[in-house]
Amino acid sequence: MIRGSDGMASSSMNKVVIEDFVVVKVSQKGHITTTRPRSGKKKACDRPASRTTVRAPILPGSPAHTDRPYSRTTGRSSPIRLYPKSPTLISERVYSAYARSRPSTGKTIQSKSHTMTSATKSGRETSASFRPIDNAFIEVTKDVIGLSVWRIENKLKVVKIDEQEHGFFHEGAAYVVLKVDAEEVTSLHYWCGLACPESEAKLIEQKAHELDRILNYATLFSKETQSLESTRFLRLFPEGVIYIESKPKTTVSRAAAYIKSMYKVMGRKYIRAVCVEPSLDALDTSSACILDGHPRMYVWVGSHCPYSTRIRAINLAKKFRNMQRKGIAHIIVIDEKDENMNTAFLKKLPNGHTSLTNGHTSMTNVNHLEPGSVSGEGTENTVLHRVSGEKVMYDMPEASRCPLYHKYLVRRDSYLLDRGPNAPLYVWVGHQASEGGISNALLRGKAFCEHRGYPSTMTVCRLMEDHEPTEFKKNFYDWRETDTKRRQLTKKYSIGNIERALFSTKDNRTVAKMNEHWSDDVFPDGDPDTEVWRVQGDTLEQVPWDQHGVFTNGQCYIIRHRITEDDGNVHTVIYYWMGSKSPESVQQKTIDLVLDMNKAIGYKCVLVRVLDEKEPPHFMSTIQNSIIVYDEDLQDKPSDRQMYCIRELDNGSMRVQQVPASSEWLNTSASFVLTTPSACFLWYGKKSGGHEREYAKNLLGFLNPSRMYTFDIVTEGKEGNAFWHMMGPEIEHPKEFSQDKLERRPPRMVICHLDQGSQYKFQDIDNFTQQDLADANMFILDTFDLVYLWTGSTVNDAIRSQAYTIVKAYMQRDPAGRTFDTVRVWMTSQQDESETFTKYFRQWSTNGYCGQDKYDLARKRIRQENARIDVERQMVDRSHVNYPKHDYRLLLREEQPEDIDDQHKEFHLTDKQFFDVMRHRRVEFYRLPLWKQQQILKSTRLAYIPPATKPLSISTPNTQET
Repeated sequence: MIRGSDGMASSSMNKVVIEDFVVVKVSQKGHITTTRPRSGKKKACDRPASRTTVRAPILPGSPAHTDRPYSRTTGRSSPIRLYPKSPTLISERVYSAYARSRPSTGKTIQSKSHTMTSATKSGRETSASFRPIDNAFIEVTKDVIGLSVWRIENKLKVVKIDEQEHGFFHEGAAYVVLKVDAEEVTSLHYWCGLACPESEAKLIEQKAHELDRILNYATLFSKETQSLESTRFLRLFPEGVIYIESKPKTTVSRAAAYIKSMYKVMGRKYIRAVCVEPSLDALDTSSACILDGHPRMYVWVGSHCPYSTRIRAINLAKKFRNMQRKGIAHIIVIDEKDENMNTAFLKKLPNGHTSLTNGHTSMTNVNHLEPGSVSGEGTENTVLHRVSGEKVMYDMPEASRCPLYHKYLVRRDSYLLDRGPNAPLYVWVGHQASEGGISNALLRGKAFCEHRGYPSTMTVCRLMEDHEPTEFKKNFYDWRETDTKRRQLTKKYSIGNIERALFSTKDNRTVAKMNEHWSDDVFPDGDPDTEVWRVQGDTLEQVPWDQHGVFTNGQCYIIRHRITEDDGNVHTVIYYWMGSKSPESVQQKTIDLVLDMNKAIGYKCVLVRVLDEKEPPHFMSTIQNSIIVYDEDLQDKPSDRQMYCIRELDNGSMRVQQVPASSEWLNTSASFVLTTPSACFLWYGKKSGGHEREYAKNLLGFLNPSRMYTFDIVTEGKEGNAFWHMMGPEIEHPKEFSQDKLERRPPRMVICHLDQGSQYKFQDIDNFTQQDLADANMFILDTFDLVYLWTGSTVNDAIRSQAYTIVKAYMQRDPAGRTFDTVRVWMTSQQDESETFTKYFRQWSTNGYCGQDKYDLARKRIRQENARIDVERQMVDRSHVNYPKHDYRLLLREEQPEDIDDQHKEFHLTDKQFFDVMRHRRVEFYRLPLWKQQQILKSTRLAYIPPATKPLSISTPNTQET
């Protein structure tokens, strides 16, 4: 009980209604007293500068909530003064938001027994309350690293579930999931099943916001729905998510009923197991199913099921066996191609014996895409909105459309990224955003979805600045990691852990070798052998060796470069150079010739597309670090005046480009050669280097040998009349060359699908490894400036011929707005990858792919594990034999004999009482999954309930201490 300064107790526990403002004092013994200062001149201790002043946050959704900071003149919210050394306040993040000139991120002052809030009622009347924290959240802090899950159970009570139940979600229940990692980065989610009652859905939302305030606002906070979970939520359960039918039962008759369950496994990287009715209709040739039998568990895989899904389905069955069967069950893997085993399995289904066709199902093959995944509909639906309130029409104006730039995100505001109804909705919150922008982010996102008519099951996620996932960053054209004062930007690593640091998913700090690791791509050293062909119609015309590196921008060229290492290994790289003015038909013919050349040598080449004026350093090294490009238009119209631009590239290579003889084509950062039948000039820009000038002199021996020793040198700003008479009128020219180069980013992996309508679909793979590469699929590794297309060994030739079309379709749907002509394209095949591709994987081995070998090995291990499990002996728990027997009604009393084990009350029942109470015999009961056993025990009130933790109480001080 808290007493006011007048000595009268308040009418409600832990709540004091105070006009204007109060002063809260805490004595050394922990007693709290409140006093109201008299009217008139304020004391020195009541001034804002003398004590730390805190504006208590308001509950999300409150009608009196405002995003503006506290204003002392308007009296909108009352400050509550607290002594920083109070033993009841555990948060060290004390702030004074109203004293600043700009909005600041509000922090909630919390204790283990209460959360401090304030809300405006009407006019100047305010109230402050100490709200008790739910008992389930008392021990929640950022210091406790790991995964925690809570569920709403009977009587709308929040209960923390055991670790063995992590990953099992009832379709009719609601959950709160919290993950805290070593960097104190918190991921908070609240999940609702499709059959969850509306009352529980509203309650779980309130509890999630309460937990969010306890954590001083989580780094990531999202609303999840069954079968439409985000990648960040599924990442918390790497072994998979299992949906259990209905909600936790409360009556014995309903809890005791159990029907043999079948789980349909869907997904690729993160799989879901959906509970369906056991029938032949549930089988799909492109997916897998798990049949939970007694005492065996059957894993059925379709003939077109990806090997990655098969292996993860087996691992999910292991999880179900270990978590719900105490590790006592046999797992039988049945392949659809095995007619004998498939026929025996189908007979176990209700309608399986009447619908057999040579032991195979009649389902058609469909593409294997995860539910809720984005297949890439383009960028026309990507819109960025600025969010300042709950009214969609007025408070959420459109900020920009694709392409989006990082500079659009201002730290003082909140922004909403809308990508249509089939993708998660992100609400980005800056570091300096108001407290209302943080606490109400999800509510505003939900209001936006309702206004647009999006499904109510759509995922809404709040993101904090500097903690954006890749799914969010990929929508921006120029995303760069911001350098902030809140974290250390550099860190020293030893040689032993440098590789681990480079691939850390938690550490955002940069290291010295990061740029080297993602530097420009190179090939191994060795004895080179280069051949060059010019594409002429349908044939190839070989270019003599002294003409290597001399191109025309109206044609295409093919360069085959072989590298023989000292150990005898041969690496073959095929470059195809595309002239900027070459016809599209010639470019397509060049691609066909390159693919045929690769097929002729068994797909053992690395194919590299090189665009005109975007030659990479490793390509320049194959043509002696020098390239001369003639202009097609100028060659068709010969002129007495010819001008060439000489510029040095970043790696020291030289590039010569023929340009029109006009002063507007001059550039301060390059050197130029101007030739006529009567004269020759070398023009040096002010910023041109010595290598460029020397190369211009040597170039005369190739362009016009007669003028090799008779030329005039002019520098920028000192040209004579003879030069301008030959060049023409002086026109202003650029000072620098435009740098239209994309920055390299952390890589993303995407799997390519081809559906029955010949439409391409693309699906991101989170936290990719080499095991995600399957020999029957094609994958794209995207580093933003470069796109790798990886092809499995079992992909047929018809699909391989569409490789170039697949990459073009992928770029057309790029969320960042890149074009196909701005990126470099590489193509490689399984077992012939270069180091430029394998360096992006944590580990790489010749047998690390996901395929038939891995699948056969997983089945072999399952058979070995089955041989060590004696189901008949280990299934039934016989510990009850040594326990004393008591009456069922005695076990329900609060005061029980000392010989009763609270954690296993069912052991004290006789066999007859056990059957009468549980509706199952002991042999049958222990063959049920653990989640079903817990349902029956809870319905009979025999389940173990840990003692509730009492919240910290605030003692009432006596009059003398006050």
